[in-house]
Amino acid sequence: MRNFIIGLSVLFYVLSGAIIFRALEIPARKTSYRNDQEGLKPKNLPPKVEDMLGKFSKEQAANQALIKEMRATIAKLEDRLSKKTKEIQANVKDQEAYKKARVLAVLGGGAFSSGQVVIGVDLMNAVKELVPAIQASPDNRVIIEGHTDNIPIKSSAGKQYSDNMELSFLRAKAVALILEKYSISLGRISVIGYGDTRSVASNDTDEGRAKNRRVEVKLIPGDKEF
Repeated sequence: MRNFIIGLSVLFYVLSGAIIFRALEIPARKTSYRNDQEGLKPKNLPPKVEDMLGKFSKEQAANQALIKEMRATIAKLEDRLSKKTKEIQANVKDQEAYKKARVLAVLGGGAFSSGQVVIGVDLMNAVKELVPAIQASPDNRVIIEGHTDNIPIKSSAGKQYSDNMELSFLRAKAVALILEKYSISLGRISVIGYGDTRSVASNDTDEGRAKNRRVEVKLIPGDKEF
């Protein structure tokens, strides 16, 4: 049986070789191609075939128009998505900002005279302008920090304070009372006096000392320390 199978295999290879050799002897037909589009068009087609080709052409044109329209729609959606993404990112940044301490205003630059707590009309109006921002953040606390220059307080019978630390506290308290007048609860407000310990400018010049005589109003989240 083994020899029989081997014999069939040999015969198969011999026949395959003969067929291949025969195929190589067949001369190749000359093929001519026409570059003009007219030669590609079928002639004398049956009416049904022509109708089918016509419908196919119309469907193809309709599909191309639909694809074009879909691409335009996709472009519009991508543009809207990009704008929406930017809006969301901006909102996230705003929310993150609200979670941090914010300085609403630095009231100074000559608003306070050296050694004085007197609140002028301009300063009162500046404090009033802070009310909407404070009301818009009801969960935040209001921190009011008072500061002075380094000129020592001269003791006299008419003074209501003994040193710069107390003076800075009274300046901050005066601002707090103005906010209370405009319906900001004192329960939300913390008043601190730093005296001349946190200068923002040199105390060697009149201009620098005027900048140091200031009150800073801040908003901080209710769960944060200050």
